[in-house]
Amino acid sequence: MAMILDNHVHVVTGKGPGNQNLPPRYRWTLAMTWAYGGPPPWTRNPEEFYPRQEQRVADPDGRATIAGLDRAGVDGAVMIPVDFGPSHGLAQEQSIEETHETFRDLQNAYPGRLFAFAGPDARRPDSLELVRRAIGDWGFKGLKLMPEYGYYTSDRLLYGFYDYCLEADVPVAICTNFEPPFSRGRFNDPLHLTDVVADFPDLNVIFFHAGYPLHHWWQVCLGIARTALNTYLELDSWILGFIGSPARRLGEEETIRRVAQARDTVGAHRVLFGSDIQFAPTSWGEEQAQRYVERVEFWKSIPERAKKYGITFSQEEMDLMMGLNLARLLKIVDMPEYRKKRKYGWKIVVPPPRPTP
Repeated sequence: MAMILDNHVHVVTGKGPGNQNLPPRYRWTLAMTWAYGGPPPWTRNPEEFYPRQEQRVADPDGRATIAGLDRAGVDGAVMIPVDFGPSHGLAQEQSIEETHETFRDLQNAYPGRLFAFAGPDARRPDSLELVRRAIGDWGFKGLKLMPEYGYYTSDRLLYGFYDYCLEADVPVAICTNFEPPFSRGRFNDPLHLTDVVADFPDLNVIFFHAGYPLHHWWQVCLGIARTALNTYLELDSWILGFIGSPARRLGEEETIRRVAQARDTVGAHRVLFGSDIQFAPTSWGEEQAQRYVERVEFWKSIPERAKKYGITFSQEEMDLMMGLNLARLLKIVDMPEYRKKRKYGWKIVVPPPRPTP
């Protein structure tokens, strides 16, 4: 394998009471799911789980993340921030500026291993300025948007962010998964990405999750990416389900066929390996790390597994999907044969909606 890069790793950077990364309401939601997520009788008390919710997932110095990558033989990963503050009551002890500064420090501490994307809620005052500082001054490699915070990707609120990323020549990663009750799932409907790729056809856009777990959203992502030539499909949970839960896993044959469908629709040069994982120096983190190894090994074994179903993957295609495509986007490697000599050269063709006279 030429290079393995994970496009989707979360790092919770809170340092304990008084410096929590996840807001209280988000932690309470996780605690409630832990206590009542299965059928009765319910014997768990969410109040017992709540105080240690962030402690079990936090990795403020990045050591558990690096150890997890090493264990699975992964060369590097993109750190994805989350900003649940405005969508969960704003009671977030670690400011979003501090979160980005911590990502800056981790990227500097592990050069060539950890790469940071910016990702404040766009409704925060000065959020675009924070993105400009992170990418322009600190060397962040892209922008992550989570529409589930409460706005569509087609909202003109985001157009300044798209414009800046186009100018800076960095990719924008956008969630397209359905994940209530933590979020407002309707905003993640990938259909709204048609506005983005129409108004910014030269912008590199990564479809995080590729519609998981809704099969019709998967088809929408494929349909958009087929003709939007600067889009990329990041397949995480479609491979072995959501990390941390075996639920909603596809069978081996359907998984292989899904990867093949993505490859056949957009080309292996526009498919990305990602995991949406989170490491921590805890027993929970140890469990995650082992599942991560299984996921990476599954990806590496796809060519051999696919033969059983009459499907062929070349090693060149696997190298692209598991690392080289992302390396190109992050400007880690230069692959001139994949560099377009021409651009569309326009943006925002359609004017914004106007009030009825």
